[in-house]
Amino acid sequence: MQKIKSYLYLFILIHSISIVAQKTAIYSHQNLKFDTALELYSQKQYLAAQLLFEQTKQQATDETLLSECTYYIAFCAIKLNQDNADDLLANFVEQYPTSTKQNQAFTGVANYYFEKGNYPKAIFYFDKIDESLLIDDELEKMNFQKAYSFFTIDNKKQAALYFNKVVNSPTFGSQSKYYLGFIAYEKDDYNEANKQFEQVADQNKYKEKLSYFQADMNFKLGNFKKAIDLGLAALTQSSAVEQSELNKIIGESYFNLKQYDKALPFLQKYRGKNGKWNNTDFYQLGYAYYKQNDFENVIAQFNKIINGKDFVAQNAFYHLGESYLKLNKKQEALNAFKNASEMDFDKKIQEDAFFNYAKLSYDV
Repeated sequence: MQKIKSYLYLFILIHSISIVAQKTAIYSHQNLKFDTALELYSQKQYLAAQLLFEQTKQQATDETLLSECTYYIAFCAIKLNQDNADDLLANFVEQYPTSTKQNQAFTGVANYYFEKGNYPKAIFYFDKIDESLLIDDELEKMNFQKAYSFFTIDNKKQAALYFNKVVNSPTFGSQSKYYLGFIAYEKDDYNEANKQFEQVADQNKYKEKLSYFQADMNFKLGNFKKAIDLGLAALTQSSAVEQSELNKIIGESYFNLKQYDKALPFLQKYRGKNGKWNNTDFYQLGYAYYKQNDFENVIAQFNKIINGKDFVAQNAFYHLGESYLKLNKKQEALNAFKNASEMDFDKKIQEDAFFNYAKLSYDV
């Protein structure tokens, strides 16, 4: 009887060992397949990796392995731009709410969409990240990327909020100051823009763009000499559109300093806003010609704005009349002075124009 019991125990033990060995073999096989899938994933062979992760998941019984497979299947879908990628990631988050990879998943997918330039989707996933689980470097990177994403979709208020969070960062501080300066520049807050720009002005990668912005800001602040110096420095390093604007800034700055001979070549090179000039543009170029006694060109420019009904047009009519007189075209001068005298934007010009009109009427 004792022998029978011993044989029974031995049989049970051997059978148990066999079952454990079978399970271990299956688990080892699953792990091998999972490790192969991971290797393929690291080599960016996402489709092959995804298939292996799915096969492993179908055979897996271990909860951790199931979670890992679900995570990587979703990320392969994201990398492959598959239509159901977002759903797979949402399913992972829902099925494994306590997974240590949940925050990592949101961070990874946000970074992925950021690098792809899909900024609205990047913001969507940035908002899901638990910031308390990020280390300092990760938090700084996330805040900068989030700021840049908002900046790119033209939400400058939110962009400024996040740029300010990393403005003192050794890694992202300079870039943040540049963008904060640009945001202030667009809001016409030139003092704040200058404050930010000056902190990065000595860095080569910002010098080219900053010269243009600073030239424009100094012009708008009335610092015409500085605007000229900065504009001249930026001309050769700027795009065709920026060169046109810089020529206008430099030319108009010389114009405001009454250095009309210097203003003329720069005003001539201006290409207009979206290829179009306004009345002020024609007036300034015409007046610069007037100061050089180039009356044919004065007439050519001022005749382009005679349909205006404002201070600029009144000035143009008056100087048009004087230019016609210089060329002894009295009838044309008479008409120009008449038009100037009928506008009351500048009383002194109106009086002079009426006097010249009356005098010419007598002569004609």
